[in-house]
Amino acid sequence: MKEKYDVALVVGTRPNFVKAAPLLEYFESKNLNILFIHTGQHKDKKMSSNIFNDLDIRNPDITLETPTVNMSEQLSYMLDALNDVFTKNEISKVGVFGDVTSTLAASLAAKNKKLELFHVESGLRSRNMEMPEERNRIMVDSISDFLFAPSDDAVQNLIEENIDSEKIFSVGNIMIDTLKKNYEKIKNGTDEILKQLNIKNEYFVTTIHRPSNLTEENLNNIFNALSMFTNKYSVILPAHPRLKKYIEENSIKLKNISLIDPMSYIDFLSLVNGSKLVLTDSGGLQEETTFMNVNCLTLRNETERPITVELGTNKVIGLNTENIISEINNSLISKLSNEIKIKNWDGNTSERIFNILYK
Repeated sequence: MKEKYDVALVVGTRPNFVKAAPLLEYFESKNLNILFIHTGQHKDKKMSSNIFNDLDIRNPDITLETPTVNMSEQLSYMLDALNDVFTKNEISKVGVFGDVTSTLAASLAAKNKKLELFHVESGLRSRNMEMPEERNRIMVDSISDFLFAPSDDAVQNLIEENIDSEKIFSVGNIMIDTLKKNYEKIKNGTDEILKQLNIKNEYFVTTIHRPSNLTEENLNNIFNALSMFTNKYSVILPAHPRLKKYIEENSIKLKNISLIDPMSYIDFLSLVNGSKLVLTDSGGLQEETTFMNVNCLTLRNETERPITVELGTNKVIGLNTENIISEINNSLISKLSNEIKIKNWDGNTSERIFNILYK
C-alpha cells in the first residue's frame, strides 16, 4: 500500500535548504504529512548536511545519490529517481525552491505524474539566458500551478510572460523567514568566528561560484582589484568546491586573499554580519546583506533581484578591474542604504504560502 503525503518538498543545494526550512516547519506545525526529499545535488558536507543542524530542521526522508557530473546527466538521474519516488508514494502537491537543477528535475517529474506543483521564489529574472539558473526559472514557472513570488517586480515578470494571474501570488521572501529566525544567533556568533579565523582588522567577504565567472580573465580582474585593498583590509573568500578546483587547476594567483573552506550557514552569515563589504556573484547573498544592512557589490552584469538595488544595500558592478576598484572605494565612504523597508520581508512568508494552498 502506498504511503500518503500532503506535500513533497524537494531540495538539492544549500540555498534550497534555507528556503525550505521555514516552510517544512510551518507545514508540519499544521499537521501536514510531508515527504522531505534531498536530491544530493550538493555533496560537500559544509554545504549540505551541516545545514540541517544549523537550521534545526529534521533530516530528509529520502536522500538520492545524484552523481557529481554535468547538468544534463544530473537532470536525467534526478528525473528517473524522482519519478520512482512519486510513483511509489501517493502525493497531493510537490513544492520546489529557487532555480537549481534539482528544482527543474522535481518540477518535470511532478508534472509528468500530473501532480500539483508550487514554486517558491517564482518570477525572478536576470534576462541572461546563458545562465542555467535563468533557463530553469522560466521553465519551472511555465509549468507550475502556484507561483509564489518574493516581490512585485517578480509578479510583473510573470504577468509579462502571459502566465495566468490567478496562479501568481506575492508572498514575500522566504529566505528572510530563515534569516529573521536565526538573526540573534548570527549576530552573537560574529566575535567567535573572527577569533577562529584570526581576523584582527576590518575585512571584506567575497564569494564566487557562478560558472560564467570561472575564467582566468574574470578571476584575475576580481583578484587584481581586491589586491589594491589588502594592505588595509583582510579579504576572506570561503571557496565553493567549484571555485577551489578551478583556482588549483589553473594556478590562479590570489594575492593576499584568504581562501578558506565553505562555512556553515550560521557561521558564514556571522562573518558577513561583521564585514565592511561583501563582493559576490550569489543571488541569495544580495538579499541577506540587504536585510543585514551590509554593503554588497555584485560581481555580475545583471541581477534577478533588482529590489536589492532599488531598496537595499546592493549594487551591480560588472567585472572590469578599474570599475571594481572604483566601486569598492565608493562603498567604503558611503552606506548604499540606511533604512531597509521591503514589502513582506517580515518572516511570515511560510504562513502566507500555507494560507493560499489550504484556504
